[in-house]
Amino acid sequence: MAAKSGGARFFELKRLTIAVLVGALTVGGLALAAKPVGGGGGKAKPAISVSPTSLAFGEVNVGSTTGPLTVTVTSSGTANLTISGVSPSGSGAFAMTNGCPVGAELSPGATCTISVTFVPTASGSFAGNLAIVSNASNTPTVNVALSGAGKSTTPAAVRRGKGGGDSIMRGYNADCTRNTGLFDFLCYGAGDKPQYSFFDGSSSTVLSIEDRYIQLDPLFAADQNAAASGSEMTDPAKNNFLAQATAIVDSVSVPVRVFIELGGNDICNRGNAEQLYSVETWEAAVRAGLEKLVKGLPGGKALPAGSTVMMVSVPRVQDLRAVGLAKQASSSRINCENFWASYDVCRIATASDANFAAIEARQKAYNERLKDLTSEYGLLASQTGIEVVTDYDPTVDASIGSYRFQPGDINGGDCFHPSIQGQNKLSEVIWRKNPHK
Repeated sequence: MAAKSGGARFFELKRLTIAVLVGALTVGGLALAAKPVGGGGGKAKPAISVSPTSLAFGEVNVGSTTGPLTVTVTSSGTANLTISGVSPSGSGAFAMTNGCPVGAELSPGATCTISVTFVPTASGSFAGNLAIVSNASNTPTVNVALSGAGKSTTPAAVRRGKGGGDSIMRGYNADCTRNTGLFDFLCYGAGDKPQYSFFDGSSSTVLSIEDRYIQLDPLFAADQNAAASGSEMTDPAKNNFLAQATAIVDSVSVPVRVFIELGGNDICNRGNAEQLYSVETWEAAVRAGLEKLVKGLPGGKALPAGSTVMMVSVPRVQDLRAVGLAKQASSSRINCENFWASYDVCRIATASDANFAAIEARQKAYNERLKDLTSEYGLLASQTGIEVVTDYDPTVDASIGSYRFQPGDINGGDCFHPSIQGQNKLSEVIWRKNPHK
């Protein structure tokens, strides 16, 4: 064994010569490359990193925009990251500006941002999710939680209710008990008796909608300033729904609980069944009023976000002749037939030859269309911030439009409008369908 110059040592064992050099190995005269330091040698892979993974907007005034808050997406792998989808879900109160467009490729180490804003449409909590989909090998779908809460800026308005309607809301003749005596005229001649209104009656004999709200909040207050006896849903000359809706949204104290009771006069003001408004004409009138309340159209303002509109269904006026005759039979001081004929009280429905089947068909058609329209506008609540509902339910006695009035439910003056008992029944039936109680 002998040492050689050049810093290397050679050993000979039989016929095999092994030479050890820095960074190389020679075996039998063949040079083999050394394995790179640090290993590796695998396929490059894309990966994703998202920060933060949740956005909390806190409490924000209803209708106000806050943000944007941003999410940063980083290509954290060894190959290009491709974004294939960025989509928000959940509450429509969250809006996104995507700085990571679909199809974008991020080279390793590159970033992009997604901005999110929050606009609460009502008081209460809101939640959503932002899904980021990519070709990442570690997490193909990253979910960013979104949360926030709406806060009303008008606490007085939250406690405000307004009613639109006709003589039923005005408590017309509610306390009249007879109509054959000379002095009975003093009662039914007085007309409106709003103190007995199902909506905001001040009399202790009526548990009104306002009273029911006061039980929940002592500071709640309501009025029916837009209502008037003789009003229709349809005819502009008769303080129709659009006119009342305009008065409501233009009032100094804009309400957030609105109850609309119209439609009976759309039947009673017609001379006969052939003159009844078509369903299409009646629908157009309902839509016009809802456009004003919900969207502020045509021109002007709408109800504030967080409001609820309750559309009360059209009552069964076709039953009231039979109910009036039963009431007449109960007392010699009541003559419904004579009063109806003398004062032309809804002759389309109180005359002996009335076409009750045609009236019933149209009354039901009006209510079915009312149900369709409130559903249509209710679905827009995520955009408008205004809830639209109706009490209508075709099940017997489940709504005003399906309630079968009893003799005690109509007054003894005109034998047509609700009595004090009837006003209480209206309040009870409507309140059952009120979503905010």
